[in-house]
Amino acid sequence: MEAREDGGARLALNLKHASRSGIQRISCDLPLAGLQQLVIFAEALSLRKRLGHLVETDVSIDGLEMSYDPAQRELQVARQAGYSRQTARMPVEMFLTEMAEMTDICIVRAEASKHGPALKCLLAACAAPAELEGLLREDEADLAMHQLREIAFLLLVQEASARGSALARMLRGKKSQDQAREAVSGLVLDLAAELVPVSA
Repeated sequence: MEAREDGGARLALNLKHASRSGIQRISCDLPLAGLQQLVIFAEALSLRKRLGHLVETDVSIDGLEMSYDPAQRELQVARQAGYSRQTARMPVEMFLTEMAEMTDICIVRAEASKHGPALKCLLAACAAPAELEGLLREDEADLAMHQLREIAFLLLVQEASARGSALARMLRGKKSQDQAREAVSGLVLDLAAELVPVSA
């Protein structure tokens, strides 16, 4: 993954098919919104992996498709360009390592957005959801909560940046701060219900 000045990124994957000679290459440019979508996918996959809650999951962005099947333990990558379709598999750990820098870049950009500081403060004040209380080690619960906040932060900044956003209006108004707090905390709870295993 290589970051671009316009806020997007370029993905390039070199691979060798057993039935073909030479090195094949899958590559594509991701716009800012596409990169953010891929970062959220990676963070959710990483969190589920940390919690042992691996389920089938996928993401599709401008002709790029990535899917994860726990039975395969690898990430399936497909790139559709016109009538041409390329596919490959890659280790999940390799993908998550490459995406770590992209996550940091997206978080920094979100922090610098108009509503970024206010949303970060509201998220910092959110208590850990009950789903995390049963995790075996406190440090693991803290790391899980950190990732949960990162995913929520990116989603909330996107929502607040949309034209006519109700969340943005709540954040601007002094009398609607409680509503903004409830919206932020509600998203964290929804994400926990989706990403954290019931048996955690």
